[in-house]
Amino acid sequence: MRQWCSSVPAILIAAVLSGCATPLQKAIIRGDDEAVRRIIGAGADVEGLGWGTDKQESPLYTAAVTDNLRAAQLLVAKGAKVDRILSYGRHPLKQAAFWGYTDMVSFLLGAGADPEAGGPETALVLAACVPGNRVSNPIDKGIMKLLLEKGADPNRSGNLIVRIGDTPLACAARKGDAAAVRLLLKHGAEVDPAALDQAAGPVKRLLEEALAAAQGPTAPAAPSVPSAAAEASAKALGTSDIDKPGFRLAERPEDYAVVVGIGKYSDIPEARFAERDAEAVRDHLIAAGFPSRNVVHLAGEKAGYKSLEKYVEAWLPNNASRAGRVFFYFSGHGAPDPKTGEAYLIPWDGDPDYLERTGYPIKRLYEKLSALKAKEVIVAMDACFSGAGGRSVLAKGARPLVMKVDAGTAPQNLTVFAATSGSQITSALEDQGHGTFTYYFLKGLSGAAKDGSGAVTAKGLYDYLKPKVQDAARRQNRDQEPVLHGSGDKELVRF
Repeated sequence: MRQWCSSVPAILIAAVLSGCATPLQKAIIRGDDEAVRRIIGAGADVEGLGWGTDKQESPLYTAAVTDNLRAAQLLVAKGAKVDRILSYGRHPLKQAAFWGYTDMVSFLLGAGADPEAGGPETALVLAACVPGNRVSNPIDKGIMKLLLEKGADPNRSGNLIVRIGDTPLACAARKGDAAAVRLLLKHGAEVDPAALDQAAGPVKRLLEEALAAAQGPTAPAAPSVPSAAAEASAKALGTSDIDKPGFRLAERPEDYAVVVGIGKYSDIPEARFAERDAEAVRDHLIAAGFPSRNVVHLAGEKAGYKSLEKYVEAWLPNNASRAGRVFFYFSGHGAPDPKTGEAYLIPWDGDPDYLERTGYPIKRLYEKLSALKAKEVIVAMDACFSGAGGRSVLAKGARPLVMKVDAGTAPQNLTVFAATSGSQITSALEDQGHGTFTYYFLKGLSGAAKDGSGAVTAKGLYDYLKPKVQDAARRQNRDQEPVLHGSGDKELVRF
């Protein structure tokens, strides 16, 4: 699946090569094995970090993502560490398994790579549940077999890109892949409720037979002890201290809001906690004085492309007035166009393969909102556009390249809070069941960011949430720095 010289647009390669990649990484990306050999022979640091296909990665990681097997072999022969883990759990073997590079997976495992390394999800979980970054892609049983034979735990579960609690067996069952189910059972996969619930037909019978065999003919019913994944899921779906606002301000009849939250998409990985985030934002806006009749809440199937277009481009212009404010919130997936770097919001029915027709461009969002006849417009987006995970997706076949993500320049009359910078991915707080950005955004808006006069300004809120989001992300071994565009002196609420 070596595709760099055959299918990646020249403009994209140029974007990468003009960035911060080291000479060694540039040669790897070009597929120039002779240059790779020459640069290594000249004494290049085989562990030197640079911006190759992602932020601050090792040359071996670059080789794994671009499926440059010969470069990987040269690097390992010169001492490159196969198990070096980069920020937010990036690991060469994980990426090779994720994108379906069988030969690369085989080589890295043979060189001693740990199939359980990296995080927060293992190579096997990604290969089974979102092969090639698509829920609907078939499972590569060859890669799965390689990982299992090297000791991959078949009972690990998803909690970032993959839906929380989903095991490889549950994903194989949902896909109706009997061969993958048999392979996992052979290597010790336990039949969990999620797998049974998502199975049908022959696969369900296969799982029921395996469960009966495991229990034995005279075995008593198994005690109802939740797994660690189930406990984490239950905890995440419990009550958070920001689910319901602890304040109520006077109603302002001229204020309008559109709140969008999309968790489960039709054919791309779930954006975890996104719908809960939107519900909490809706309730906080109503508590802050936005009349409930003036707050449009779009979730799930109701947050399709046409609905987003209708409420941003027709409903808001028809209702916004110079006496009131407008608030737009989006929680869900973002995506970069692999050719241009332009950033898009992904509606419920969006397809990363056809962003121009099914995604909603950030530039267009800014254009439409800045044209409103409103006293002020506030935008908050808990999405990311790097294509590297979290609340971000890529077109099928594209790779998570850190190019210059073009989210447009926010007009001066907009105040925009974004969850991350262009090259980063979002994070979530498991114990709260919310995105990290949204959680601290609402904590600050509820009064934690107020100044001595009782006002929460845009800058005050940003100064409050930025270090808290950064600290929470670092505890998950990743970088996330929220961004504020626009005037920081705008007063959001006053207590």
